[in-house]
Amino acid sequence: MQSSSRSSATGETGIYRRAYFQTERRRASPRLLILAGWLILLGFGANSGALDNIALDIGALNAQGWKLEGVKIALSDLPERRQQLVLTIGKLSLPKPFDDLKLADIRCTSFTWGDNQVVCERGKARIDSKRWRSPGADFSFRLGEKSSRAKITDLRLFGGTVDAELSEQAMRWQVRLKAARLDGVLLQKQLGFLPAEIKSGEIGLALNMSGSQSEIDDIDLNASTDRLTLQSADGKTATETLSSTGQLHAAHTDGLWRWRFSEQLTGGALYWEPIYLEAGNKTIKLTGEGVWNPAQQYASIESFAFDHAGTALMTGRAELALGAQAKLAEAAVSVQTDDLKQFASVYLQPFAAQTALEGLSLQGRAKADAALTELGLTSLTASFSDLAVQDESGRIKAEGGKGAIHWANDPAVSIPSTLGWQALSLYALPIGPAELSFLSRASQIELLKKTQLPFLGGSIAIKRFDYQGHPEAEPDVYFEGSLNHVSLERLSSALHWTPLSGTLSGNIPGIEYRDKALKLGGELVIKVFDGVVRIANLASSGLFGDLPKLSAEIELDHLDLDQLTRKFQFGGITGKLSGFVKNLQLENWRPVSFYAWFGTPDDDDSRHRISQKAVQNIANIGGGGAADLLSRSFLQFFETFGYDKIGLGCYLHDGVCQLMGIEATATGYSIIKGGGLPRIDVIGYNPRVDWSVLMERLERITTSEEVIIK
Repeated sequence: MQSSSRSSATGETGIYRRAYFQTERRRASPRLLILAGWLILLGFGANSGALDNIALDIGALNAQGWKLEGVKIALSDLPERRQQLVLTIGKLSLPKPFDDLKLADIRCTSFTWGDNQVVCERGKARIDSKRWRSPGADFSFRLGEKSSRAKITDLRLFGGTVDAELSEQAMRWQVRLKAARLDGVLLQKQLGFLPAEIKSGEIGLALNMSGSQSEIDDIDLNASTDRLTLQSADGKTATETLSSTGQLHAAHTDGLWRWRFSEQLTGGALYWEPIYLEAGNKTIKLTGEGVWNPAQQYASIESFAFDHAGTALMTGRAELALGAQAKLAEAAVSVQTDDLKQFASVYLQPFAAQTALEGLSLQGRAKADAALTELGLTSLTASFSDLAVQDESGRIKAEGGKGAIHWANDPAVSIPSTLGWQALSLYALPIGPAELSFLSRASQIELLKKTQLPFLGGSIAIKRFDYQGHPEAEPDVYFEGSLNHVSLERLSSALHWTPLSGTLSGNIPGIEYRDKALKLGGELVIKVFDGVVRIANLASSGLFGDLPKLSAEIELDHLDLDQLTRKFQFGGITGKLSGFVKNLQLENWRPVSFYAWFGTPDDDDSRHRISQKAVQNIANIGGGGAADLLSRSFLQFFETFGYDKIGLGCYLHDGVCQLMGIEATATGYSIIKGGGLPRIDVIGYNPRVDWSVLMERLERITTSEEVIIK
């Protein structure tokens, strides 16, 4: 022991006398404490009036993985009436798995040392880690042979407060941690490992965790966010003033982690590309439970539920294979909504942007059950009722929709599906109430029974429909049906055409689309204008490509010209019309070659009359002089004329139409051969006309109220 006296004669500042006792042991013992007590008393006895401070330097203490370093006990302020006994510790190292954290600069003003333990009842300390250093906080601990405990409270950290407690007994440990109102920006700045940039908001958590040695056996975590705003580096995930609460419990037994989880969004918004969710008035909650096997690298989600109040409920289960990348092994998912409009606006429309489905809106109720594997969807069952579909582009509109769709990837599964509606419109063409029954399996759709679709006062009969999809190729489609007594007046009104009269009927033989080519297996027969139109050898290639091509043969048989021309501005004609279009070739829907003829059939014994306006327009097509004759003679006073025959043909090649009539004349070709009184003949003088010019003439005279004569 050393001592020094205070000198007043020299006028120097007081120099404190200090006594040091140094030792180092694996753990505290009664003998050590008794020795320390005697040394302190000896210090008093030597020259108590001249000593200001007596210290015992113990060095280091170990107990069950806990280690105290730089341990000192000091008695200070000896000359004063009240002395202070202080325990100081340079560093407290924690057992695994918390050995990367250190408690430093520990100072205890209320402590006991005995019975093989050191107890600090009231003290101060700070936390050191590899990433950050905390300010000082209230601290207490007990370090003993059989159990140890350390507790820190009211730690001012990351803009909030943290309380933490670590206890250990018989090789088992437990951690309790509570953090309130942690500033997200400061937290990220200090820790620096979060995968997204936090811009504002607060985080809170309460953690209870226990284990044995370096193993964790049980976790209970409650976490919350308050107005948290963050964004991932790629911009695909973000929150805006998001408030949430979450709970996680996990227990480790026999190499397996059994867990359960719940998370509820209570305010703000979450963006997860491309879905945007707003929380607040309608709660959004996710719950789940399952098992994780770290050794075999798989996770089983035994059940989960995603409940978006008023929008949708999703439930299911899943098996995941873990590793460098998580992969879905199998899953079963069920989705139900009583508000398809809200569901579609939140969960479907974001995926439809810039696709053919953009602009579609839905209403009604629906439920779907799906099974998946790592290869994709294996089965789907969907049912819906009160379905309404609206398209901003006017492609489709439906009301009163209902049905049940059963699809399986296995071609052997044969569960019938149904699809029905009260009203359906396709591009403004209305289809009445109907129901379809079909099979949907793998990449195939097959109509199960013939169906009648009410259509414009008549019907469309679907006798057969098959669809066969192909990976990375266009599908095969087969259709067979008929049209029955469809109103031409209602059809032309729906399509905004010049009003037509009569009905449309016809047989549609097998139409097959395969290998990007469309083929007609037979003759398409259409009954219209009291006559018949036959289409044969119909074929198309590249139908949905940049340059679609189509070829066909068309025959007209005894069409009623009165019905055909009555509502057109072209002018009225009575009688019959027959004709043909042979070797019709279209490219990009424009004719490039054909041979066509339209005229009065030889056996036509009906009344033949033609209006003055029709005569003028026919003359303009062929470049005849009938228009001048009508305007200069008494014939201008007649509204109609009799005729014997009408005939006009065209051979199109290289963009030029070679015109021909009933018979050749000295100056051209006869288009109208007069008959009866008053009669008129129309002669064409221009045998060759550019096709585009001819189309301009026809468009002008069929859309203008006035006849323009050149």
